Amino acid sequence: MSEADIKLRIIRLIDSQKGEILEQLYELILSRLYQERREEEPLTSLETGYKEMSEDQGREVEAFEWIEGTLQSEGL
Repeated sequence: MSEADIKLRIIRLIDSQKGEILEQLYELILSRLYQERREEEPLTSLETGYKEMSEDQGREVEAFEWIEGTLQSEGL
């Protein structure tokens, strides 16, 4: 099946939908398209560092403990 045939079938399938199903299809298509764009964009080294930090539970716990210690929450 050619790309043109696939596009035509998709459009016909979408066109036959109504209401909630149509809205769900719209959201699915948008999320998929934006996800692909995000994955195509390379992360900068700073973004990569932040991503790695956010995935490190141990460092996250340490950061929250440090923040709590510097806030002097007793006086708030």
